[in-house]
Order: sequence, then C-alpha cells, then structure tokens
Amino acid sequence: MTCRPDRRAWCGVLALLVVVAALGAPVAIGLAQAPPTPPPTPSPRPTQAPPTPTPTPVIPIPPPVELLDTDPAVDNILLLGADTTMTSEHARTDVVIVVSINRRAGSVAMWHVPRDLFIYIPGHTMDRVNLVYQYGARDGGPEAAFKLLQETFLYNFGLQIDHYALINFSDFQTIIARLGGLTISVDCALQDWRLIDPSLDPALEESWELYTLPIGRRTLSPEMALWYVRSRQSTSDFDRGRRQMDVLRAIWQQARERGLLEQVTELGPELLALVETDMTLGDLLGYVPLAIALEPSQIARYTGSPGVEYQGFLTPDDGRAVQLPVRAALLPLLRDFLTPPTDNRLRRAAVSVEIADASYLYAGLAEVAADRLAWAGYAARVVDDGPTVRREGSVIYDYTGLSKGSALPELLHLLRMDETQVVHQPDPNRTVDFRVEIGARYNACVLADTAQEAGAPTPAPSATPASCWLRFTAEVNMRLGPGTDWPAIDTTTPGLSLPALGRTADGSWWQARLDGQLGWFSGTITTVEVAGACDDVPVIEP
Repeated sequence: MTCRPDRRAWCGVLALLVVVAALGAPVAIGLAQAPPTPPPTPSPRPTQAPPTPTPTPVIPIPPPVELLDTDPAVDNILLLGADTTMTSEHARTDVVIVVSINRRAGSVAMWHVPRDLFIYIPGHTMDRVNLVYQYGARDGGPEAAFKLLQETFLYNFGLQIDHYALINFSDFQTIIARLGGLTISVDCALQDWRLIDPSLDPALEESWELYTLPIGRRTLSPEMALWYVRSRQSTSDFDRGRRQMDVLRAIWQQARERGLLEQVTELGPELLALVETDMTLGDLLGYVPLAIALEPSQIARYTGSPGVEYQGFLTPDDGRAVQLPVRAALLPLLRDFLTPPTDNRLRRAAVSVEIADASYLYAGLAEVAADRLAWAGYAARVVDDGPTVRREGSVIYDYTGLSKGSALPELLHLLRMDETQVVHQPDPNRTVDFRVEIGARYNACVLADTAQEAGAPTPAPSATPASCWLRFTAEVNMRLGPGTDWPAIDTTTPGLSLPALGRTADGSWWQARLDGQLGWFSGTITTVEVAGACDDVPVIEP
C-alpha cells in the first residue's frame, strides 16, 4: 500500500512519529492496556554448545545469555537507521537503539547499541551488530532480517525484541523537512566538516568548511539534522548515540506540540509507507493516545562506556577495530534498563526546579539546561520572569533548607556547578524547591552518558583542519594495506570525507583513519576524490 503523492511526505513523518510515540505508551493513567499484538513467547534457550558457523569465527563464540525479563508487560522495540539513501538488503544499520516500555510500571527507556559491537550472529559468525540486518535480509528479505535480529539480541543480551522499525537517510531528511526543521538542545559544541550549501558538488574541496555548532537551542535544517546525528570527527560513536537519542526525543516533542499525533487516525493505513516495520496500523494506533501524556523527564537513556561495559578490540584476522561486550558490566546495565524507575528517579520527579536565562545571549540556554535535567528524571520548568542582572556564571537558589537527602549535590553535578554558585535561602512557604539562573558561561557538556547520567567534565571538542582530504561519492573498501591483495577491513559511506594521513610514493594509495582505525584507500578509482594540498602528505611504505 502506498501514500497518495500529496500526502507521501506527511505519511513518512507520521509513521516515524508513531514509532517514536511508543516511548509514551505506558504513561497515561487508565490507558495502559496491552497493545493489539501480544509479545511472542520467548524462544527456548539453547541447552548445548552453539553450532559451528561458517566461516569459522575469529574468536570463540560466547555462550548464550539467559533471558533477562519475562514480564509480558514489557515491550522492546528496535529502532534502526540505515546508512544509505535507499533501504535495501545491502544496508548497514549504523543506528541501533532499543526502546523498552514497561506498561505495568509506566517506565520508558532507550539503550544505544554501539554499531561496532562484536557479537555472535546465530547461524553465521562473530561480526558487528550493524551487519545483522544485512545478513538476514540477504537470506530472505525484511522478515528474515527481523527474525535474525531477534535471535541475535536474545542470544547475546537476553533481550526479547518484539517489534522493529527501519528508516534511511532520505526519509529521515523528509521527516525533518515536514517538521519545519529539528529544534533541539545542543549541550555540547560539535565540530566537523560540512557542505557550505547542500547544492554544492561534494567532490570539490572549496564546497566544504570546518563548522562548529555551538551550545544552545537550535533549529536544524534537514541536511544539518543528518549532519548532527552522523558526525563523529570530534567525538565518538558513543557520543553520536547520545545525540541520536536526543533527536528521537526532540522529534516526539515537536510532534506532540504540533498535534501531529492526532492525525494518525485520519491518514489511516497510509502511515507505514516510508518506514519499514513489522508493526501493523493497529499496533501503532494503540500507542498514540498514550504518547500524548508522556513527559520528557519520564524517558531514561542508557549508553554504557568504553572500558566499562565495552572493551576495545582488534580482530586477529584483519585488525578491525571493534567493541566487545563486557558481560559482567553490561548485563547489570541492561537489567536496570528493563526494570521500573528506581527510587532515586522517582524522588527526582518530585523535586520542583525552575530555570531562568540570565545570560542575555538569547541562545535558549535555559531550555538546554532543562533538557539536560530531564534525562536524569527532573521535571524542570523554564520561566521567563526577567532576572534583573546579567550573569556570567550560573547561580542556583536552594529554598529547601535540607542538608541530608537534598537534591542539591546531584543538580550541581548535572549542571557542572559547584558550592560557590549556591545561594541558600530556606523558605518554608516556597512554591519551588530550587531556582537556577543560567549564566553566559554555562557549559554542562557530557560527551557520553552512562546509565546514571554521570561523567567527568569534558573539554569542548576540537579539530585541526587538514590540508588534504579524501572525498567518497560511493561505498569504498578500506584495506589493511596499500593494494587489493590486502583484506578489506571496513567500508566508507557516500558523502564521507576523511583527512589524508599518508600515501604511497606514486599516489595510488592513501592512508586515512575511519572510526579510529587506520587503513588504505585506492586513489585511482573514480569514486574517491583526492582534494587539497596533497603533495605535503608524507610517503609511507608499509
């Protein structure tokens, strides 16, 4: 079934919005009924060693993980983003996010799965999680891909996946365009190369600029929204996952504010035209009235950290840079992800916080701070009551008079403030517990989040402009050494640009770093453009 031409773009918007609306499923009191399609019965656990896959895995296959949760009130939805402009069986899913909905407890959580997580793909071999959809789709299309995703998440994480939804680059930009742009709180400055104008030729060096997106409340064009969720030059895949979850929440907020969710019934079966999913219209409609009641502070996010839940690893066969799950740390995080809100999170929801912008920068810093607190469970309210003074540093007024059990230490940590910025004014007749006045130097950047929304302060990202760049107009293999006899260890995506770090003497092969891993690219094929002052790139002879 297809959308009418005059409605096609809006169908795509609403289809993804309804998928994202599943975030709100459990929150409406009195409406927390089960969705139309009940979750399937979990597959029996393996009782013997897994079969030997083909090809032989490069590291031993770990044993299966026991099912973490059998509560029928828990729905897990897998949201996938394809790294192509058109969804196909060749697509890699470089966005992998699990949304868990506990309908009984009224809790919602998102877990970003690192795309380079090296796991066992049942019936195949050990490989990256972003290739699971590709393996399955080649065997039997989307249905086989979803089945293999379910088997993979059950085997490696003990997670039962009930539904999935997949979207590609083009449809993502269509959605943002129909929303009128993406309005989002940028809490960490982001620097990367971008096209000066989308109409320019990406193969020309002069079409590019090194751009910094500053902290603040920003409205991004479709092209810049895609840039925001894909950028990794000055950060990491873990931080990119944080931004992707921010974007999902922002899309849902804009949809609710504009009343788009109410249009789902009107458009009927046309809604699923642009988003690939196993969910029926009945499944989606069951979530819509519940999504309207959801508040941002009722959504938790989980990422995990390198060196804790994940361990960097170079595969022994071809030196691929991947992440191995550290089960001793990851499985407790996933148990938290699946369980109802902790007492701490419920306590935070009862704390009243108002935030005013005293920076006079008109950059929406109060909204940025409120969104930061919302991820930790605080329902902060932005007020516009005109602070009388312009502040450089932020100030927090504590009206509670509490010492033991106060939320103040946690608020200071989340907003990157200290005791010198606190004004204690106990007030038994207070109408709010805390008031935060945001100053011009506000910066609560956290480049990667753990389950506890913790982390040390991180310096602003930086990048050094390179004089020679490799521009890719199609998928190109990165090889372990200069020459086709060397094995391929990764693949670029169309539109990617990488700084050249080395070259062969004849300039036929160029060295660059992709996702932290060094490799070589042919400079003689038409889909690779070598641009800039490249004579200064050092010659490297492996």
